[in-house]
Amino acid sequence: MQYKQSPLDRFLQQRISDNAKELKNTLETTLQEEQRCLEEIRFSINHCKENIAACEKVIKKYNGYSSQIIASKKSAFEDNLAIWNLLGHIQMASIEMKEFLKRLSVEFIDEWEQRSVIKSAYTAIYETSKKLVDGSGKIFDFIKRYFPSYDYSIFASSRKELTTFRDNKTPELTRIRKGIDAHRENDIVAQLDIIEGLHLSDAIKLINEYGMIINKLGQEVKPIIDLGLKRLQEVFQSR
Repeated sequence: MQYKQSPLDRFLQQRISDNAKELKNTLETTLQEEQRCLEEIRFSINHCKENIAACEKVIKKYNGYSSQIIASKKSAFEDNLAIWNLLGHIQMASIEMKEFLKRLSVEFIDEWEQRSVIKSAYTAIYETSKKLVDGSGKIFDFIKRYFPSYDYSIFASSRKELTTFRDNKTPELTRIRKGIDAHRENDIVAQLDIIEGLHLSDAIKLINEYGMIINKLGQEVKPIIDLGLKRLQEVFQSR
């Protein structure tokens, strides 16, 4: 294999090797905290799902006005589920990016293994960014429908940054994903050319950039949790 390495790749690899232990410890500490947050998100998601299921049972049992009230409650829980699910996707993607960085931040890594991590990172970014663009679009619809006076300009700016990132990176992400991961080229030489052409410096830059964008989006989604709770309160108080 004739792996292509730029001067920046070699410099970055040396810096990583020199600071591998410190990098690993920092990432592991952050990952533990993010995984704890993910468990809290899962609890909230399950809470919404349980209430949606309970509403569905009542709707099937009763007809008329009472059924309409329960249907409104179900809809409110579904809105909350969409908010928490988006936060879950953001948290999962953030954890994935840090796991990729941790696997790359070692004193020594085989060239093949390094490129295996890089191609997985490209595929994960391609797939998770699509989920986040779609999921944040649903939150936009929720805000505009139930809270039209809410100032979502910062949230809109964060989402635009994500969509711009995805639009700009999609050609390269798609080339790598289809060429050597999700679908794979029939031509082995074409696969090898792509693998040999992957650069550590490009991957680290991409992972860090994406991580910063989604963490910023996550910060702007958190206040929307309060809107979801407000929606539930309004529905329950309208009985």
